[in-house]
Amino acid sequence: MDYLLFLKSLPMFLGVPLPIIKKILKNGKVINLTAPNHSRSFLHSQSVYIVVKGAIHFLDRRLPDQFRTIAEWKKGDVFPIDQKGEPFLSPFISVKTSTETTVLEIPLTICKKMMTYNHQFQVNFLVLLHRNYSFSYQMFSRYLYSSLEDTNS
Repeated sequence: MDYLLFLKSLPMFLGVPLPIIKKILKNGKVINLTAPNHSRSFLHSQSVYIVVKGAIHFLDRRLPDQFRTIAEWKKGDVFPIDQKGEPFLSPFISVKTSTETTVLEIPLTICKKMMTYNHQFQVNFLVLLHRNYSFSYQMFSRYLYSSLEDTNS
């Protein structure tokens, strides 16, 4: 797969010069996940993740015999993981990948450095953060609401 063309087509990189995207790709790490994975071990703090192939599902596993998908990252989705390093910070959230999932991990330091060279990349990243913040709030609200329903049952 031509990762450079794939990245160039993503909203995060619209209007960003090719040399900056090449530098980001050069400093990124391609992670191939070949089997369904229930571990968060491939997610590290201070990184930006781009799903290149497949999907990543975040599952609510409060009841041992039930798993409910509460979030899904699909091909082309971009998600930064904050300094705490744990998405959603709950021991009841597990991760499952679809078969043959590929993720590009980019150190946040590289993204920040490249943003100093290109204003459009800064704007695109801020839009991404805003969208992900809204999504996380909605997801947390659904998660919290379902927790309250479960305790009232």
